[in-house]
Amino acid sequence: MAANSSFLAQPLRLILLSFVLAACAGNAHLGLDTRQSAWKTLAPVPAGAIHEHSTVALSTTQLAIIGGVLQTGGVIDSVYIYDIPKDSWQKVASLPVTINHANAAAVDGKIYVLGGMTGASWAGTPKCWAYDPPSNKWTSIASMTTSEARGSAVAGVYNRTIWLASGKTGSGGESVATVSAYDVITGQWLTSIPEKAKRIPGGRDHGGGGVIGTKFYQIAGSLGPISNRTDTVFVLDLEDLAKGWITAKGRMPTPRRGFATAVVGKKFYTFGGEGNPSPESKGVFKEVEVYDTETDTWASLAPMNIPRHGSSAAAVGGRIYIPGGGTASGTPATAAFDVFTP
Repeated sequence: MAANSSFLAQPLRLILLSFVLAACAGNAHLGLDTRQSAWKTLAPVPAGAIHEHSTVALSTTQLAIIGGVLQTGGVIDSVYIYDIPKDSWQKVASLPVTINHANAAAVDGKIYVLGGMTGASWAGTPKCWAYDPPSNKWTSIASMTTSEARGSAVAGVYNRTIWLASGKTGSGGESVATVSAYDVITGQWLTSIPEKAKRIPGGRDHGGGGVIGTKFYQIAGSLGPISNRTDTVFVLDLEDLAKGWITAKGRMPTPRRGFATAVVGKKFYTFGGEGNPSPESKGVFKEVEVYDTETDTWASLAPMNIPRHGSSAAAVGGRIYIPGGGTASGTPATAAFDVFTP
């Protein structure tokens, strides 16, 4: 009997395997997206529930978060560095001012904060600072002009020059089309940007983007009120500044602002955002959408585990790290920290 049972079990296993393979093929035919499993939870942000902070990648093993707004509404000056292999945080020297919506970038292992919104009034500031990890010190660097003072700008790095586009002059202030560039080698702001490159085609704030290859991208955001969300992608070739900004054909599928953005390869990944009109959404989007700069097309991925806005993201080693963020319009926030693998 044992031999006969074994003999009968083999065809049965083959039948079951065929059934499983057929089911999988059916799911593939339906186009089911299983990439939700690519999310992983990491050590929470030590500052607690926070949003409107900035995140930069310092190296292949470290990233940093800068400033932000606590769930209580207080603006902080804290800076934390996250060790990727150890999944642990370390508090380092604080900024000279409390800041949120900081325009931040990392170049050669240093953090640069080029303006932002400061103090209890969330006023746009032209002041700028650089952080050196070995000395654990912040140093004042050349300020931008007063007319360019703003937070919530899109930042990108090209040939050791940090480019800023768009932004907001302060809480309740206006959306701007301003473009600025800071050379970290000379320690000076560029003053010879051609007229066509000095302004994006329309005022924006709380947008996304950055640099891929030789091109600087400004993605979506809002013009004035949160409800005035946009879907446009503006592009500037940094090797042909005289040509100025162009508007890409590809439009963001879900117009929004306050979303997190990161670059992997030739693609921009966008997460969450603010301005969702659906009552059950609490004003927050859960959408994850990716923009392929080579094909000028968008695609939708599985949604976020925790929908949120007012976060920021950094890509390291092909993975995208997203700390904190607002879980509803206003001050509700989270200390959750996720990593997403495309």
